[in-house]
Amino acid sequence: MIAPRTLVGVRFMKAGRMYFFEAGGVTDVRLGDWVIVRTELGDDAARVHILPTDSPLVQVDMPMGKVVRKATASDLFTMNKHKRMEEESSRAAQEMVRARSLPLKILGADWQFDGSSLVLFYSSEERVDLGELSDAFAAHFGTRIELRKMGARDETKVMTGVGTCGRELCCSSWLDKFSNISIRMAKEQDLPLNQAKLTGVCGRLKCCLIYELETYQEVKGKLPKVGDTFHIPSCEGGKCGTSGCAMTQSVNVPKEQIVVGLTDGSRTTFTAADLGVSFAPVPVHTKGVGSYGSDEVPRQEKPTPVAEEGQPRRKRRRRGRRRGGRNRPA
Repeated sequence: MIAPRTLVGVRFMKAGRMYFFEAGGVTDVRLGDWVIVRTELGDDAARVHILPTDSPLVQVDMPMGKVVRKATASDLFTMNKHKRMEEESSRAAQEMVRARSLPLKILGADWQFDGSSLVLFYSSEERVDLGELSDAFAAHFGTRIELRKMGARDETKVMTGVGTCGRELCCSSWLDKFSNISIRMAKEQDLPLNQAKLTGVCGRLKCCLIYELETYQEVKGKLPKVGDTFHIPSCEGGKCGTSGCAMTQSVNVPKEQIVVGLTDGSRTTFTAADLGVSFAPVPVHTKGVGSYGSDEVPRQEKPTPVAEEGQPRRKRRRRGRRRGGRNRPA
């Protein structure tokens, strides 16, 4: 049996992934406080998002290390100093890239709290040899350099921006992980299949397409579908003598209503309560995403395989008989 430990949930960056560290006796912290934690790369600063609590290790990720101390005024001064250094480092790195005429864009920098390493985020549409560039960065900044390539969504998360809703992008303000978004999600929510309106700043399908998906699945799964015939509540036991005295013509998911056409040619509206239908509470929006197969993910959401340099390109085999139906000789 695994003994419970006192853990603290922290994030190293805004809307970043949650990591767990052993409290190590540091329990006088509040939400939003900065703490100094010890990782494999050295000491780093992180913000508290889950207070110390006795949680079995089977319920959370494996702790990365221990909390050294609560951040002091001197630590906060060092963090602000590194913040200014990151902006200067990004500009210096971009100038070094431009001087070498490399097809590479520096997105940002992240200094380790103790100054033992510097992470440079970049994006590139072409394959670039980073050996000489990494050595040049190490000589210029005088520390260990890690170059981390970012995808389209991660690039937007780092650069941040404003969405079509007028608010700061979800990925840069609170969303800590990306879900697989499919065009079928828009179809299930009866959204117009306009690529320009469904595409976000990053050029991929918007992450918010999944937020209300399970509500639509829950409501549509229990209310009569368009074209279904059924007996209205006032028609008890099928006294009308037909297979159904009403036909569903439209479904309004937000209002949980349906519009039906009656046998006399009139139309009326029924709510879910009128039909005796109740809905279960919808869990967080990221549950149930795995029900979508890979064939339902748009092409732009899939990484394009690239053959390694020097390797021959594999030919795709054809299946079935050739056109004309002639059989091969035995």
